Amino acid sequence: MANWQGRTAEIANLKQWLNNPNIPLIGIEGIGGIGKSMLSAYIYENETIAGFRKRFWADVSSGAIFTDVATQVLQDFGFRVPEQETQLVQALVKCLQSDEFLLIIDNLESLLKTNGIWGSQFYEDFFKTWVECGGKSKVIVTTRERPELPKRFQWLPLSGLKIADGVALLTALRIQGNLEEFVKLVDGYPLLLQFVADLLIEEYPQDPNLKRLENLGLGNLQQLLTDKKVVGQHRLENVGMVLVLDASFERLNELQKSLLQNISVYRGVVNAKAAMAVCLGSSEAEIERELRNLVKRSFLSEKLIDDGRWFEFQPVVLEYVRYKAGDQRSAHQQAINYYQSIAKQQPWQTKDDIQEYLEIFYHFYQLADYDSAFEAIRHCDDFLTLRGYYANQVELYGQLVSKWSKTNDKENWHYTASLISLGNAYYSLGQYERAIAFYQKSLDIFKEIGDIRGEANAWFNLGLSLEKVDREQDALGAYRNARELYQTMGLDTDVQNCNNAIEGLSQPKKPVVSQRGFWGWLRRFWRWLRGWFRR
Repeated sequence: MANWQGRTAEIANLKQWLNNPNIPLIGIEGIGGIGKSMLSAYIYENETIAGFRKRFWADVSSGAIFTDVATQVLQDFGFRVPEQETQLVQALVKCLQSDEFLLIIDNLESLLKTNGIWGSQFYEDFFKTWVECGGKSKVIVTTRERPELPKRFQWLPLSGLKIADGVALLTALRIQGNLEEFVKLVDGYPLLLQFVADLLIEEYPQDPNLKRLENLGLGNLQQLLTDKKVVGQHRLENVGMVLVLDASFERLNELQKSLLQNISVYRGVVNAKAAMAVCLGSSEAEIERELRNLVKRSFLSEKLIDDGRWFEFQPVVLEYVRYKAGDQRSAHQQAINYYQSIAKQQPWQTKDDIQEYLEIFYHFYQLADYDSAFEAIRHCDDFLTLRGYYANQVELYGQLVSKWSKTNDKENWHYTASLISLGNAYYSLGQYERAIAFYQKSLDIFKEIGDIRGEANAWFNLGLSLEKVDREQDALGAYRNARELYQTMGLDTDVQNCNNAIEGLSQPKKPVVSQRGFWGWLRRFWRWLRGWFRR
């Protein structure tokens, strides 16, 4: 790892916790750019630490769905992926219990709502189960915010580098001047130190001295960072980092500025082709050259994936660039055009085959064009259903419903279709109470707008869900309501489906012999049989 400095005490703590069988989860907490991911990467790449047999790194900064993360982990660790999404939490926990694996989940705050509340039931269930049960493996998370979890884990609050370590970092980067004073001024904030060093080296390669910061528009940095009005826990993130980013951004050429702002609409990593699609008028070679120049200035990081160059933002920098860019409607539309041009046609085999449609959904959603977002995901809805990607459907349709419920546009069939799709997805996941809530909401709307067919279907769906929660009389009523409406429309097949459901509920239940009861009876019978033969 280039220019690694310090963190001796933190690494010692992590090593101690990793070797403690009673600590299943370790959290590294700190502001953006403080070095959480780098410290985790040090642990991840150092194969002498704790002797893990396999390791997996999951970056969830783009809000990765639990199904996707769990599937990738299971496959990478050589375990079978269950057919039902509802089994993924237990499958992943059992996998981690079975051997000494290391799972690092980076940027966990992207999965949280306000006050540490989980945005995903699956992630919440996994972490709570893992913390309570534990096993041979270790899970490390990095986050700006602590999630709500039981107490059986360790937190490492991460602050800036020690003065000596910060000085060593600047020295390694060839920076001159009063290094100790500057490191102390910025509280050893690693990302800020890196940006300042890159800025000085780029602008004054022969003499990268801290005294030249004034020439770069940072002459008031010391005044601001020692002002009592801005002293506080996040003063560096909100003031110092912004000042340095502003100074660095203003030194970029126009293509670099445009490139940074336009590719900020993408999620995750991008390559030169994707960047070129939102920066029209430049060649792919020119775009890739400028992307690599932006890596030198720390605006981007670079990684090789399948022998191709891919680029991504550090989260703090991404937030800054998106704020700087403002309204990016044009770039979002260009991204949509790009994904439409490369989207795979049916037949699809894996979720990767429909990834472009998921990205099209995302960009339409960012444009507040929710109808087009609906159409994008509806195009592959049957595939998601048949392949059992119900958690994906919950996330996608849930976003649309959250927006349409505020406008209450009852005449928009996309809204009611999304409610039904949410109900169907929750039903398939076995979360029947949630399914009932969305079916009921769609029923209320169908009644209000006079959609008889929609009302009948909603009643039937409610009947199916009510059966699952042992509300048999309510389910019978729902089926009868559906049957009556189907009869008025002359839909004989649907009427027969209702009759079958009603008949199934009306028949007396056969007594169920539990497996435990059966084996108990069998043991008693065997004892009697042996006794009889001994007579």
